Amino acid sequence: MSSIAMPADHVQSAKRSRVSIKRRQTVVKSTVAWLIAAAYLFPVYWMVNTSFKTGKDMFSVPPQMFPADPYLGSYKAVFSTTYGIPQAFLNSTIIASSVLILTLCIAIPASYAVARLRSGITTSMMIMLTVVQLLPAIAISVPLFVMFRQMGLTNSYISVILADISVTLPFAVILLRPYFKMFPVEVEEAARLDGLGVVSTIIRIIIPTIRPGIIMIGSFAFLMAWGEFTFALTLTTEQTIQPLTVALNRIIGQYGTAWNDLMATAGIIAAPVLVIFVVMQRYIVAGLAGGATKG
Repeated sequence: MSSIAMPADHVQSAKRSRVSIKRRQTVVKSTVAWLIAAAYLFPVYWMVNTSFKTGKDMFSVPPQMFPADPYLGSYKAVFSTTYGIPQAFLNSTIIASSVLILTLCIAIPASYAVARLRSGITTSMMIMLTVVQLLPAIAISVPLFVMFRQMGLTNSYISVILADISVTLPFAVILLRPYFKMFPVEVEEAARLDGLGVVSTIIRIIIPTIRPGIIMIGSFAFLMAWGEFTFALTLTTEQTIQPLTVALNRIIGQYGTAWNDLMATAGIIAAPVLVIFVVMQRYIVAGLAGGATKG
């Protein structure tokens, strides 16, 4: 059965039509993506916009999309001793960095052990970690407060760091386990034959291979501790220990709120989050994609 050959101009016309359709689809997809991104970023823009307005400009009608005369008084107030923001920024940095380091130091060997164990205990352990991960922070904060008060650890960095780790550690183990589980056992055994021990194999062979996942989980652990509020409010009452999230709450006054100061502080809290996502974007995307395929 012979096929009917199409004229050359018809073939070229069909190709141009397919290219045109693909271009229109690309434009539509890009437009939708930009609209979604704009919708998500508009609150961030409005936060920054409000931080540069005076009290009168904030409530002007119609609202100012751009501050005509940027007001820097809010940032001067934030960086002064009025709200204790510089000390709170230092506290948040200490707490979040400690949570990041301790979470990874515990989660990496724990995830390796859970991945290599072949018994029913592993399933029970993963279910327990998932349940702990799902518990609301307020349900954990009360027993933690009682325990830390009896140990004399309230109003200390240790109590807040340990409380934050109770949330970040199950999260890290659950996400890291698939990376260790999918690492070829044959490669690990070959490393053992070359004289490497278990710890040396993890440090020199496995960790460099699963580095994107570790960086992704470490970034999220830092951000979770950076934005945590419930534990910090429950376990600390002294401003010298409280992180930025609690300091932000102090700006909300009983008889009124300085919204421009509040937005300036919120911008300072959000700045490290944006920096981490921009700097670590490649690793976070690779880690999430790798975790999705390995899980």
